[in-house]
Amino acid sequence: MTINDLQAFVMVYDLRHISNAAVELHLSQSELSKRMRALENELNLQLIDTHNKRRLQITPAGETFYHHAHKIIRDYENMMHDLAPNRPTISKNLVIGSIPVSGQYNIAKKIAAFDNQHADVEIKIIEDEGDQVVKRLSAGELQAAIIRDTQTHQLQPTDFQKQPLLTDELKIILSRDHPLANRSVIRLQDLAKQKIATLPPGSGVYEPINDLFGRQGLTPNFFFESTHIETLLGMLDDSNVTFLFSATIHD
Repeated sequence: MTINDLQAFVMVYDLRHISNAAVELHLSQSELSKRMRALENELNLQLIDTHNKRRLQITPAGETFYHHAHKIIRDYENMMHDLAPNRPTISKNLVIGSIPVSGQYNIAKKIAAFDNQHADVEIKIIEDEGDQVVKRLSAGELQAAIIRDTQTHQLQPTDFQKQPLLTDELKIILSRDHPLANRSVIRLQDLAKQKIATLPPGSGVYEPINDLFGRQGLTPNFFFESTHIETLLGMLDDSNVTFLFSATIHD
């Protein structure tokens, strides 16, 4: 049993779907299923019940295993973070990949301040969509990456350490004329009937929306995708909505 095995189970637990979890982990469905069977054989326990083809069920043993696995992964990441200062510095060049959020979260100013304080370090920032940043980081083209927390599960915890920078909220955005605009509470079932304009896969926004609906057995009606927030906002009328992070809205 490895950290990667634990991470794979946590992903299956969170998504309740082998195929979707395999996509997120960049594994084949058969390879992920084999990992799950190996875990169950090692523990001599059934962790998941796959009789429901649309949405697998977690057994009581699986629930217990999940909480321990989640803690072990968190402790491992903390250990790697605490050990980082003891590693020798190999290069004075720092190439950082980032999703397009530097202006929204004041990250650019913080990097500039670091640059001014460390004249011996040459920093290069490369902005791209989240999935591309993750691929380049995994390929060794980047030494660090600034991505959404929802995108970090694509990285193996044995190869990378994670450090939270800030928090934000994903919000529903709709026009003032929308029938749901005056409601104090909007149910997910109501949103399943709406057309949704969204940032594309790899943005760190598309994935949590899709997962949120999937956990309720619902399918989001994505009718339009764009990498430009202004375009998404321009698509809003009385029949569709979008989801954006708070800092994006107030920017």
